Amino acid sequence: MSYYIYENWVAEKKAVIHRSECGFCKSGSGIHENIHGEKNGKWHGPFDTYSKAKKFADNLKNRNVRNCSFCSSL
Repeated sequence: MSYYIYENWVAEKKAVIHRSECGFCKSGSGIHENIHGEKNGKWHGPFDTYSKAKKFADNLKNRNVRNCSFCSSL
């Protein structure tokens, strides 16, 4: 299992940690066509452990870090 982080720049100042198999993550490709490039946000990863993903996310500037509520329930 690997982990990805979605850093959102527009809707909220957040970084969400996902499992790679999450339907919202899809191994870092997300659920939407990325027609705007990195205008709205950016995927980081893969990270081979949750702790590595969390450490990376905690070092992002001005972001509230949380776990994906969907992934957490799997």
